[in-house]
Amino acid sequence: MAYDSTKLKGLFSRVYNDKMIEDKEKGLFDEQDIKDYVKKVFGDGGATPDPSLLHQFNTVVVQTADEIAKPMVTDMFKLFANVDKKPRGQIVQINIPKKNKAKVVWSANGSGVDLVRVAGQEKTLAVPATFSTGFYYEPVDLVTDSVANFRTLVDDVANAKVRLYLDEIYKLVDAAIASNKIPAANVADGSGLTLADYNKVASVLQRYGGRPVFVADSLLIDHFAMAQATEQPNLMFEGIKEELLTALNPTTIGRTTAVNLTNPFTDETNSKTELPVNRGYMFAGAVNQKPFSVVEYGGLRQFTEQDPEDERVKIKLVQEASLKMMFGEAIGVIEDDTITL
Repeated sequence: MAYDSTKLKGLFSRVYNDKMIEDKEKGLFDEQDIKDYVKKVFGDGGATPDPSLLHQFNTVVVQTADEIAKPMVTDMFKLFANVDKKPRGQIVQINIPKKNKAKVVWSANGSGVDLVRVAGQEKTLAVPATFSTGFYYEPVDLVTDSVANFRTLVDDVANAKVRLYLDEIYKLVDAAIASNKIPAANVADGSGLTLADYNKVASVLQRYGGRPVFVADSLLIDHFAMAQATEQPNLMFEGIKEELLTALNPTTIGRTTAVNLTNPFTDETNSKTELPVNRGYMFAGAVNQKPFSVVEYGGLRQFTEQDPEDERVKIKLVQEASLKMMFGEAIGVIEDDTITL
């Protein structure tokens, strides 16, 4: 028998945000309730879960994670994308500022990258495509430590959604570089890149106005930040010296602002990360229309199955969205093969 989904969402939200209630008068004991509920769904971790209870559990987990992912997507993408959210079935019209020369729009979809001609137009449509990803979890983990592993599960779903969008954006960038829709002058790719190489890309993007923003892994940011001390020692003022000495994440490289990309390890030996550590993206600081458009249609949905061999629970995540590269000329790409873990 399924539970009240609204009450479950409230419980899940309080558990995830560490705002669990213990109120004897109202009969609310969140920490015990989440443990009891997980045991009800999964038993002792060895029995096959009730399909209806398992589906409800995963659905509410995904809905909770979707709420967690919203600010993550907004905070990360606000640097280079206009992000909008619409109900499923409602097509959005994207306005293209006249001062920007969008000759083509690159659009991501489930099967690859399509070209849509918009020369001479001022508008285009954000047509949704279906994107999917998936992962699995061990029921016994939730039974053993319900609170901690529940939070981990929610984080995994939220991060999977962010990574889903980032992966598609990277595909758009790679395709645009290959076709020169991102001009060669905007790309610095090689081994042992210098601060001069970095500044050359920055000088291209600053012509669009504003202070360019460089988004990359901390290793690549550190490489160019520290290069300021060795390649331009006479230009090192006290503020920069102090930042290089004490800041966990340097934010100033020459005439650009650096933003550290959250990039966790994906293995237990700290030898692999979710995203490349040697590639970063630079964006013009004052383009009216950001280089990318992300329109999200509806919420994150899930499909559940349990493997009969190992009893792992598998979740397929599905999101309808439109991801488009609007202005390749306002994007810079910097990749250095010598930057490794």
